[in-house]
Amino acid sequence: MRYKLQSLSGILAFDAAARHGSLTQAAKELGRTQSAVSQQVKSLEEQVGTALFVRHPRAIELTIAGRVLANAVGQSLEAIDRAVTEVSRKREANVIRLTAYHSFALLWLIPRLAKFNLRHPEIDVRLNADDRIVDLLAEGYDLAVRGGRIDRLPDGVMPVRIDDYMPVYAPQLAPGRDLTVDDLGRFPLLGYNDGSYWRRWLEGNGLGDRGYEVSRRYSHSGLLVQAAMVGGGIGIAPLTNAAEALFDGRLKCIHGIPLKSAHCFYLVPAERPVPKPVESFCAWIREEMAEMEAELEEMMSNGGQTFRAL
Repeated sequence: MRYKLQSLSGILAFDAAARHGSLTQAAKELGRTQSAVSQQVKSLEEQVGTALFVRHPRAIELTIAGRVLANAVGQSLEAIDRAVTEVSRKREANVIRLTAYHSFALLWLIPRLAKFNLRHPEIDVRLNADDRIVDLLAEGYDLAVRGGRIDRLPDGVMPVRIDDYMPVYAPQLAPGRDLTVDDLGRFPLLGYNDGSYWRRWLEGNGLGDRGYEVSRRYSHSGLLVQAAMVGGGIGIAPLTNAAEALFDGRLKCIHGIPLKSAHCFYLVPAERPVPKPVESFCAWIREEMAEMEAELEEMMSNGGQTFRAL
């Protein structure tokens, strides 16, 4: 079959321009100059014999013919992308392409990943730390580890851990002794932008009326835990991300009642049924979470100061 279009060079430029309603934004997405994208769209219009856009001073608008073509091109490119992803998956059957939150990846997963590699040397885990919402299949991922509220999970997804929060600090803040709630006013309190986690922990431990203020605020737990580890103050941290530092002694925990939160970590596989390598990885994460939970319970039962032997 001989196709009417003798060149497809302008299709990607047209698709990007149609989605953005802007040649400038299309050029940014494609990594080309605005003039190059404009020329490719113009060449495509010459091939099809009709205008695809109405040009305005600061924007472009699809014509009726342009809308018809944009719909067909968008569907076709999505189908091609899915096929490329599927071919790539079949070619690398024992590869897991994983996307995980930055904080979780750096503070929880990386310190433990060698254990999975030893157990499953045949599986290649390729990790990308990324906090954005992703289309797993379209972007070639096999599995996502994400965090969110327990009451807002995707359909059919179960949490691997519902997090709790405790005040943590570096041993160098108080050499030779353990800090208690009586020390909270002596050091900077590290929290999040809204300050709610500290407020709720203090209230839950009968300290809500002492006038403590969060003096240093962070956008996510990775930054907060790192700040606490270098002695920046006492941070209210999720125990999942602080656990490894608590176990090896880089952090200590002020004794008290943990703050139970609605935040949890969960796993989202890209495909169902779940491929065997991904299933093995998910089972390993759940096993590691259970082991961590047991260590945290032991630590909390001993006043928050029991650490794993180095």
